[in-house]
Amino acid sequence: MAADLQPQPFGVKFSEAIDNLKGKLPETTVAHDDLAGPVHGKVFTVAGATKADLVRDLQRSLVGALENGTTITQFRKDFDQAVQEHGWTYKGKRGWRTSVIFDTNMRSSHMAGRWAQIQAGKARRPYLQYRTAGDARVRPQHRAWNGMIYPVDDAFWQTHYPPNGWGCRCTVRAYSQADLDDKGLAVAPPFEGKTREVITRDGEIKDRVPVGIDPGWDHNVGQSWMSPELALGQKLARLPRELQGIVVDKTITPAFQTVLSDNFKAFRAGVKAASKPQGASQIVGFLDSAMLDGLRTAAPTLKLESSAVAVLDNKTLHLEGTHKAAAKPWQLWPEDWIDTMPEALRNYRAVLWDSKNSTLVVIPQGSLDPRGAGLVPKMVLRPNVRSKQGTALSVVSLGSSPAADLKKSAQYTLLVGKL
Repeated sequence: MAADLQPQPFGVKFSEAIDNLKGKLPETTVAHDDLAGPVHGKVFTVAGATKADLVRDLQRSLVGALENGTTITQFRKDFDQAVQEHGWTYKGKRGWRTSVIFDTNMRSSHMAGRWAQIQAGKARRPYLQYRTAGDARVRPQHRAWNGMIYPVDDAFWQTHYPPNGWGCRCTVRAYSQADLDDKGLAVAPPFEGKTREVITRDGEIKDRVPVGIDPGWDHNVGQSWMSPELALGQKLARLPRELQGIVVDKTITPAFQTVLSDNFKAFRAGVKAASKPQGASQIVGFLDSAMLDGLRTAAPTLKLESSAVAVLDNKTLHLEGTHKAAAKPWQLWPEDWIDTMPEALRNYRAVLWDSKNSTLVVIPQGSLDPRGAGLVPKMVLRPNVRSKQGTALSVVSLGSSPAADLKKSAQYTLLVGKL
């Protein structure tokens, strides 16, 4: 196997792993599953650490461990210092607690970095084999997956790329077709896994995960690092509709909102610099539980393939509305409004269903009504639009409409909020 595709031990510098851990945004949480699994790809948390400075200090220590090849012994010294300085009272014994934090972050970062290497080399080695540690500690379900081979882009790796739970030591190995032929190996039959519901102590269903995978780990740590919003969209599409909004509501934190906004600004800049559209898209947000509940009533036959909301590159310049500048200048959204579209989608004033055009109409906070004509800004979303990256709702237009028309027209149904 080529050197760039070899697994890396914790003690060896591994630039992609360092980039993964260093690039995460620190976020305070009470419990590990406060955030949906894919979001952990871009957000660094320590369960129970509710002080931002404490989280940053622990992250800095772990990054140092990757950069310098230091061991858990040094991390424990840094941990003790951070605990004393910030007055953190944590659950569990020190040895267990530090082992969980250190091993989880080291292994996740290494496997995320490994995925980046796999993607870079998949033209040469397009197949992955699931591999366990091969000892008595391996979980029965993980042992059953040992040796299974699927193409790098197979859906199996969206949910089963390791680590697949707390303390999971599984990994993968990349193969070329020649490698498979030489070793007498073959691609496994299509995977048919079962799922189980994750239930709280109060008896409420809060998630659904594949059997054999711990809650919060049913995602590919590499995909979640490279594109957490797409990974989250894939997870939401797998969930029952009644759970999608719940997961989104607890997941889109200020830190993740920053990721969405920054990514969209960079996406817009790239589209403007490109000579022509490339078929790319950028996720700007997700429908929340109130929107989904309203849709179930207003459009019961609509089957959403994803609750993610995207902007397609071939629509990005159109959304700026320069074609309206001469005749309808009040329809144009200011640049700063367009740049903050992810926030507008989250902090809306009202949402309506347009039964005539089968679109969602989101009314953001704020006003674009300098003439005092009773206009409200609007963002129009079309469900189930396909792009290279997948299927999502697509933002197809930005503009404004008289609030009175939206209220009185039979084609519009108010789903949530107030005009």
